Amino acid sequence: MKKILLQIFTVLLFTTQIIASGDLNIIPEPKKWELTKEKFNLGERTIVLSSEIKNKSVTIALDEIKEILKTKFNSSFGVNGQAKLILKIEQNKKLGEEGYKLNIEADKIEILAAGEKGIFYGLQSLKQIMKNPENKTSLPGCRVVDFPDYKIRAISDDISRGPIPILDFMKKQIRKLAELKVNTIIHYVEHVVKTKKHPAFAPDDGSLTIEEWKEIADYALDYNVMIVGGFQSFGHFNKILETPEYAHLGESGSLISPVLDESYKFLEDIYDEMIPAFHSPYFNINCDETFDLGKEKSKELVDKIGYAEVYYQHIMKLYNIVKKHNKQVIMWGDILLEYPELLEKLPKDIIVGTWNYDPLDNFDKLIKPIKEAGFEFWVVPGLLNSRRVYPNYYQAPKNIQNFCRDGLKYNAAGMMNCFWDDGGASLFSLDWYGAAYGAEKGWNVFSDNKTFDERVNKTIYGITDNSFTDIMWKLSELAKLEPTDALNDKVPFEKILPDAGKDLKLSLAEWDQVLKIAKEANEILLNTKPLYNKEELEYHQFIINVYSALAQERFDLFEAATLYKEAVKIQKEDLFGARELVLKSIKLITEIISRQQKNRDQFEILWLKENHTYAVEWITNKYDEKIKEFLDVKKKLFSSLRKLDSSEKLLSAKDVRLSITKLPGKYFTQWMMINPITDLPEENLLTPDYLEDMGGEETAKPKVTQEFYYKGQKLRWRRFVSSNPDITDVKERYADVKGNSVIYLFANLSVENDTSVTASVGQDEEIEIFLNGKSVYKNSGSSDFVVDYKTFKLDLPKGKNNLLIKSSYKKGDWNISFRLPESKVRNSKNRYRIIR
Repeated sequence: MKKILLQIFTVLLFTTQIIASGDLNIIPEPKKWELTKEKFNLGERTIVLSSEIKNKSVTIALDEIKEILKTKFNSSFGVNGQAKLILKIEQNKKLGEEGYKLNIEADKIEILAAGEKGIFYGLQSLKQIMKNPENKTSLPGCRVVDFPDYKIRAISDDISRGPIPILDFMKKQIRKLAELKVNTIIHYVEHVVKTKKHPAFAPDDGSLTIEEWKEIADYALDYNVMIVGGFQSFGHFNKILETPEYAHLGESGSLISPVLDESYKFLEDIYDEMIPAFHSPYFNINCDETFDLGKEKSKELVDKIGYAEVYYQHIMKLYNIVKKHNKQVIMWGDILLEYPELLEKLPKDIIVGTWNYDPLDNFDKLIKPIKEAGFEFWVVPGLLNSRRVYPNYYQAPKNIQNFCRDGLKYNAAGMMNCFWDDGGASLFSLDWYGAAYGAEKGWNVFSDNKTFDERVNKTIYGITDNSFTDIMWKLSELAKLEPTDALNDKVPFEKILPDAGKDLKLSLAEWDQVLKIAKEANEILLNTKPLYNKEELEYHQFIINVYSALAQERFDLFEAATLYKEAVKIQKEDLFGARELVLKSIKLITEIISRQQKNRDQFEILWLKENHTYAVEWITNKYDEKIKEFLDVKKKLFSSLRKLDSSEKLLSAKDVRLSITKLPGKYFTQWMMINPITDLPEENLLTPDYLEDMGGEETAKPKVTQEFYYKGQKLRWRRFVSSNPDITDVKERYADVKGNSVIYLFANLSVENDTSVTASVGQDEEIEIFLNGKSVYKNSGSSDFVVDYKTFKLDLPKGKNNLLIKSSYKKGDWNISFRLPESKVRNSKNRYRIIR
């Protein structure tokens, strides 16, 4: 009905239409726009400004218009001239507070709105039309009627788990987002606020003082952007709890304890300083993913009154603190959906952010319970950079579009597009496409997706073709390949060198495709000539360099290993030939080092253009360690060459860390894993069901940080990523494990249809594998570990399957291998899927 009324309204507004072909190229796309045959000619022309509006935001927008007139068209504002720019406030309830009408005729540009915000947004649209590189000497005649679908159009920027932007970059974000008609920014804050009462937990090289928050909030007002304050107030508290002064407030390391009065005194102190720094009527308390609730200090209380009631009491204490400041609480909705009784009890003036970042077809289940309970709510899609080198553009558009669509259906009060940066590899300058797409769908849910890329290129970058977005989509193809699956940030630092005296299997599968895609992206980039936001090319060039180097280093490393093995083989018969092969190996390793050093230094530069120095070393240290490893190989090669020059035998391939062979396929190396169950009776280690406390092996569906007990020993599920490409080495995490122990590994395995697959497993001693709670394989193994020791069949029903591995240990190493040798497999963390 809303859409039909909109169509009737806009038809009535356009009673005389002379339509011309072409596109207007505005982001967000206006609700209704039409081109006419008229043109507003420019070029050494004086334009008379007709406006009585004194609003600062409008003045800033006009200054930007003046600059474009001067630099692009050699025109200006003046008191004498036939052309006019008219800004006029008129009563129009249908346009709302932020809507506007924009008419461009031969000698007149007119922006009409019900308020100053509407005039500001009308000027943003005019600015984009003027920036369009196709409009060289004139502006196309048009009639625009435009207003937003969502009152709140927000982004949430994670500034606590990696990059922490400098003030100058935050102001740049505000300016660019304002042009896209985003009107709200919420920064995700854990430990990066430096208060007067509690300064100790905030890093000196990566936090904002209360005065700086005030500065940002004031600056944003001039661009009609509201900065909403917030502070993570329950889970995700680990960074603060790592500070000795506050460690006693914690529960299991990541949650502030709800049973200590001091916890609430601490939070009240933070709120009392933070909340007055912001102009907005809201404050975000977060309170999502409370994994550790009920684990330690609060266990007795949770056992007594229940998880939901403890969570409710915590929220109410925070609610009352926020209310003292006459602000409205915003909080995440995940726990409320998990415990629906909370929806009945919590005050209805809380704003609930219901979130999900998957490309679902329908989001009703995340919206309806909150809507039906009577809450004002925001839908929260996201770009989701978590643990990625490059954003997930292959999924985010569908997530954003469908979530905004369903939110509009249920009258959501706002939408918030999230940028999560945990891991530290993310650079915001790579995110602007996602920011623009979220801005578009927050303003106009049913905008034309087919023209979006064209409008991005012309409006944001000043390019007449789609070359900038072509770079982005080309790089996104990497997400579909096995070695670069999901653009995971662990890939650049995977273990590809064996330890001295050891062997290593290296996969070359599809790395030729990675190199091909990187080269194709680079060719597009070299032919991309943006007029605006040119610096973003440098960020995309870095991503191209990263993946090009990753692919090339594998080929170079494998060639270096092959050459060196041949040198060892022929050294008796052909000394000089062997020496030449060693030199070629050294050259290849040197080139690998050079590329990685270049990427390391470039990452550091790009990071510091956006962010404080805090956390940059999370990534640069990984580069340094990788470079150090290759330098060690180079040093060993020189030592071996010195032996050859001294009439001694070359060192073995194992000794120079080049004992490398091809990996036959993709192994499962990311799991959820418990800490070993130790001090067990020597006999029948696999017989007991050690998971009885959490429902038993038949029903085990563990969650991250879930805890349970076996005979008084506390056990906890944690994610584990092996540094080896084919082996899960339990001792990599639990080096001090004693004999007579058992461990569990868990993964999900999804298939589109019922199917039977071949599985391959290797183990040291006894092992048992469960599929959906049923034992499907059991073997006593061999004292000598062999990868792919046995194969067996797995019958997988359609959908998500639960894979549980139970392994015993007595002495020596503790290794496990598992793969599906005849299937194509992709994964995100411990979630695997078979693809066609």
